[in-house]
Amino acid sequence: MHKQSAKKGLGAALGTVLLLTGIAAFAGGSPASADANSTSPVSAGPATFTQAVPTGQPSQYSAPLERCANGVNYPLSGANPVLSEPVTTQFSSNVGLSESVNFSGNEYYGNWNFVFTNTSNEVLSTDCAVLIFRAPSGSDNHGYTATQQYGHPQQDYLEVPRGDGTSFYIARIDFHDVPLAQRQVSPGQSFTYSLGGIPNSVISLEQIRDSLKFTADLDLSANQALIQHYGTNRLTN
Repeated sequence: MHKQSAKKGLGAALGTVLLLTGIAAFAGGSPASADANSTSPVSAGPATFTQAVPTGQPSQYSAPLERCANGVNYPLSGANPVLSEPVTTQFSSNVGLSESVNFSGNEYYGNWNFVFTNTSNEVLSTDCAVLIFRAPSGSDNHGYTATQQYGHPQQDYLEVPRGDGTSFYIARIDFHDVPLAQRQVSPGQSFTYSLGGIPNSVISLEQIRDSLKFTADLDLSANQALIQHYGTNRLTN
């Protein structure tokens, strides 16, 4: 199943899971990184963790397996709280991951690819995981890919401009209509989150990489408190 993620606010379809048996470096220069188009990987999170296993079948929407299948917008009445929180300057995760960022494109447009590898000893379900990071403002395309050629993800998503040419991006990866195995990443396997937009030299690839906080859903709460706290929007597919 292959769907393309939509421009923020237009509610069109999301990018879907593609087969990536290995992650290759992307070609093309970027003003956001003067001397390279790819960062080195950094690691965070524990090698072992406990993640609750949801019950239920695909398309059984009342079951825990499909807890993130449906969603709504959570509009905020005031300033987004992310603007007053400390800026993340070191990659963090509640599960064992490595992360690198590469850029494919030119000075007019390109894609930042956040490449994650499961460095833990556990099988990781990325369903309902939340990513928060900083990157150039004005992204118009964003999606998730993994080592499996299947899956049916959509997103709860929000861009929060900082007013300095960068924005905070908040995204929850939400699967539906596929078995649990198609939502999982085994030890050593990789998955990628991509963000498309116009480069801006105000932030480097390394700063983008180090700004990311990854929160896996370990207790079947769906990270619901996070997405409501930040006022995300549900993108349709």
